[in-house]
Amino acid sequence: MNETDLKKFLEEKGINFEIIKHGSSYRADEASRELNIDLKKIVKTVLFIADNKEPLIIIVRGDKRVDQTKMAKILGYRKLRLATAEELRNITGYEPGTLPPIAHKQNIRTVLDEDVIDADYVYSGGGSLGSSLKISPKDIARLQNALILKV
Repeated sequence: MNETDLKKFLEEKGINFEIIKHGSSYRADEASRELNIDLKKIVKTVLFIADNKEPLIIIVRGDKRVDQTKMAKILGYRKLRLATAEELRNITGYEPGTLPPIAHKQNIRTVLDEDVIDADYVYSGGGSLGSSLKISPKDIARLQNALILKV
């Protein structure tokens, strides 16, 4: 999957969004510099695999980290680990560094950090290297049926 698939998905859903082109960036701090915006406006979409093999997406601001032990406990898992690049491709359809918070190959349980939900819009992976998605976090929450939690 790529930026074209993401755009098609969002257009079909009638979502207000923008794809912004920039230099290649794999991390939130790099995207922040490329886009010349505050790191708090960037969201990271992180894919985890639970001890029961269930995939889980956690979406947090670019300036935050996910406490895997805390989140596992809150969500009823014994353990969460970061997905490998191969798992990311197989489960979401996207390459590392391009993962948008929506429009994945399969439905994935999603947690959205409560610090993100009240922003007018955020920037995330845009489906391809060198592109970012500008979207309302409320649309992300609705499209993913996300659980809003303090991450």
